[in-house]
Amino acid sequence: MPSWLTAYPGADEQTRRLGPLVESSYTAAAPPRGVLSHFRQLFATAGLPFQPSAAGNGFMIHAAPRECDLFIRIRRMDTGTAVQVTCTNGPGRDAAQRAREQGEESHRGRIDSMEKYDRPVYPQPKRPAPPMPPLAWPAWLLRIDGARLDVQKGIDGVRMQYLKSSFQCDLPRNDIQTYYADLLNSNGYPVYLRSLASTPKDRKAWVEGAQYLEGRAGRSQPKDSSASLPGAAGWRTERVQGWAAGG
Repeated sequence: MPSWLTAYPGADEQTRRLGPLVESSYTAAAPPRGVLSHFRQLFATAGLPFQPSAAGNGFMIHAAPRECDLFIRIRRMDTGTAVQVTCTNGPGRDAAQRAREQGEESHRGRIDSMEKYDRPVYPQPKRPAPPMPPLAWPAWLLRIDGARLDVQKGIDGVRMQYLKSSFQCDLPRNDIQTYYADLLNSNGYPVYLRSLASTPKDRKAWVEGAQYLEGRAGRSQPKDSSASLPGAAGWRTERVQGWAAGG
């Protein structure tokens, strides 16, 4: 974690490391905009561009200082503001940065597309959808120890192509789930659904995020210890899936 990136004054910061990722989390006794101002001052002191984006009941901040790739999530809570900071460094960092930039560009495109509701809309001739990009495993989707995965190709029951991989991991299941949730968030797939930490160990645990391309929704579902990337025919998106039994 960069030394200049300090927690909001008075907050009890909790930090942990999972493979190439360092996560810091705390609750600040201030509204989200007050916490945002705190980070704005830190970024100005470090000489970094500060480009936050609105995210539901708070803000998201992406940055790429020399130390690591940063993803900061600020969320309004009933009492105070929850802050989560992840710092990722290791193989696939450049690819992760490109993925985040593509996600941010897609987000701006969705905002711009909403302007059409401010003026009369007349029927437009339909244009054919552009071809899907080639099916490719994302460079940032690695094992929890940073090693590359052995990827296999396949075709599912509805003739959709996919890529998949699996590996064994001795870490607690909830730690694995948290690691891949943070990995999704920091690579342009914001997590919106995940299994509870109290899920029985004899059942599969999972986490689900989404990335939007050209204003249409697709899903990304890494789950604890294996992953696949099926193509989504007819959807302008990529998917990531995985699952793990108890451990």
